[in-house]
Amino acid sequence: MHLIVRNLTEGSPIYTANAYLCTIDTSLQKNDLGDSRDKWCGILIDTGCDPRIVDELKKIEREILHQPVCDVILTHSHYDHTRMHSIIRETWQVRTFAYSAYIDGIDQVIKGGERIIINGSVFEFIHVPGHSTDSLCVYCPKEEILFSGDSPLTIWGTEGTYELPFVRAFETLVNLKISKIYPGHGEPITRECNQVLDQSLRNLRKSRILS
Repeated sequence: MHLIVRNLTEGSPIYTANAYLCTIDTSLQKNDLGDSRDKWCGILIDTGCDPRIVDELKKIEREILHQPVCDVILTHSHYDHTRMHSIIRETWQVRTFAYSAYIDGIDQVIKGGERIIINGSVFEFIHVPGHSTDSLCVYCPKEEILFSGDSPLTIWGTEGTYELPFVRAFETLVNLKISKIYPGHGEPITRECNQVLDQSLRNLRKSRILS
């Protein structure tokens, strides 16, 4: 099964996080999916804060003739990643995963280390405290994809100060096989992802670390 990732907030005129809708390659045959591909429902990683995302999802719904998203993963609780979450829950019946239990409408609290299977795709949750205490990265091992939220993965120098839990989490990320990184803001990293992380970890270890 091939995972297709689409940024629903790309080109937004307002400040918003990227909101990634994960679906499957519809060119696959029915037998490859185990059941009808027409029933495959999308996974949304972060909702962003641009109301136009609802229009985008409704457009997709008209095209595929069924609910466009069934699961939502929030990488952390900052408004630019979660503002449209309540509207999406009002519009469609979805299941939401997040680290923070204080976000309205969370169905399953994630603490890191969990693996869930949604429509045949594995999503692994990695708690990466640093940008925020509730930050998660989401890893799809088969596709070698990492959704990093706002976790700082490109550490250019050694002048920064970091807490030890962030460094330990970063060591976990470095050991993953990653071909593409989808960040919370900006363009995906599509080349030499592991080399980028390796260099960042070397810089981290030379920086000031608070235990």
